[in-house]
Amino acid sequence: MSVNPGELNWQKESTCSLPENDKVKDFFFSTEPSEKYQAKNLCFVCPVRKDCLKWALEHKQIWGIWGGKDEGEIRRTLSVSWNGQESRRQRFPQCPYCNARPNRLKTLVVDTPKGGRWSTMRLVTCEACEFTWRSRTSANAVDAYHAQREEKLLKAATKKKKVKKKKSV
Repeated sequence: MSVNPGELNWQKESTCSLPENDKVKDFFFSTEPSEKYQAKNLCFVCPVRKDCLKWALEHKQIWGIWGGKDEGEIRRTLSVSWNGQESRRQRFPQCPYCNARPNRLKTLVVDTPKGGRWSTMRLVTCEACEFTWRSRTSANAVDAYHAQREEKLLKAATKKKKVKKKKSV
């Protein structure tokens, strides 16, 4: 996937790009929990955390720490496996920015600015913090959550009606 150089301008303002944080840079791809913790903490004081996280989600950066989220959290948000393939996860995604529950996530379809191969794109937006990212796999998972929730509510309502009928007879 090619990246437009102007698309990464936010990196110049990142906390991890400061010279005093050079020793922490390698921690963003570490397997050591203590090093990952230090890298994530650096993200939470970064002024471009939201841009970094959005870029990682939209470009399927499923390795390393981006915007304060590690690879497991990013894969969960994207509903993909370790190799980037779409997969149904046991848990539905939460907002990767504010951790709002899936019921606060909504999907929408918008036209792509330049058309091309795909005439539309799928977005997910959080009602709690207004964080929005483009991801077909995330949108599919959020839609599945809402469908499952609606099904459960319908079953509960049907069950309640049956109980009322039995009591009234």
